[in-house]
Amino acid sequence: MNRYDRIATATAGTHLDVIRRVDSNDPFLEELAIGDILDDERTATLLAKALRGNTNLRRVMFRQYGYDMDHFHTVLSALSDTNVSKISVGPQSQILQYEGSYAMAVGTQLISLHSLTKLDLNACHIGPSGAIVLSALLADNDTLKELHLPENEIGDEGAVAVAHMLKNKNRALKEIVLDNNGIMAHGQLALRNAIFDDSSFEELARSNHVLQSYFYNPRSVFGKPVMNDILLSHAANLRSKSAKAAVTKKLKRMLYKKYRVNLNFECFLRMDAVFMPLVLGWMAQKCDIQMMYEFKPILLNLLEGREC
Repeated sequence: MNRYDRIATATAGTHLDVIRRVDSNDPFLEELAIGDILDDERTATLLAKALRGNTNLRRVMFRQYGYDMDHFHTVLSALSDTNVSKISVGPQSQILQYEGSYAMAVGTQLISLHSLTKLDLNACHIGPSGAIVLSALLADNDTLKELHLPENEIGDEGAVAVAHMLKNKNRALKEIVLDNNGIMAHGQLALRNAIFDDSSFEELARSNHVLQSYFYNPRSVFGKPVMNDILLSHAANLRSKSAKAAVTKKLKRMLYKKYRVNLNFECFLRMDAVFMPLVLGWMAQKCDIQMMYEFKPILLNLLEGREC
């Protein structure tokens, strides 16, 4: 099957042919690229009706710079009855560039699609306000796995909103692409703390242990002060089978960075006695003891109050 048989482009001169393919639930039609079909109310309505019975489409791409927004909402609402898992918007689309309740309404429709696992808003100029809207909508979302926001000018304000969502709420997203967004030191630190907050043991445990990437190219998002923490935390999340396993790996880095303590029994027992009860109690609750290998027997003895 040729790739072009799996993609239909709804642009001028092909509208009715595309609508027929969608309406017939063509099993070979997996991707739909929507262009100027939304300029006309009749074709937008026909497309929406066809979409409601389609179960084979997996990806929809909104390619045009600007749409009639009533027609756009009509088609977007119809997508809730499909199995579309990936939506791409833009580049240069304006649909999330509007202020306030309008952006919230569009964002709500996108995020509420039950089958959506990937949303690509590359170069849509959503700015800080759009990032704040999306972050609020994604706080309790448990279906979206990938959010691509490169070249959206979100700046520090938008980055802080994304970081707050990741640190305190969302545990479904595995990838957020933030390349080329003008994020400076303040925003970079917030994103770092979302996945590796070493200000205290409790904050480390509360960090996000699911997210596996912030970027295509790390240097387009982060500077040297936070780069290593970001990369190692992503690796810990990626390679861990549980949040406790990720916490354990991050704890090793935290103890070494802050106290120059290696997480093995010989070095650990040389820790200042004032810290040991706090560390032991926290580790027993938050860490994966099975990952500590040689350290495990002596830790268990200490927790149970036995001689080592």
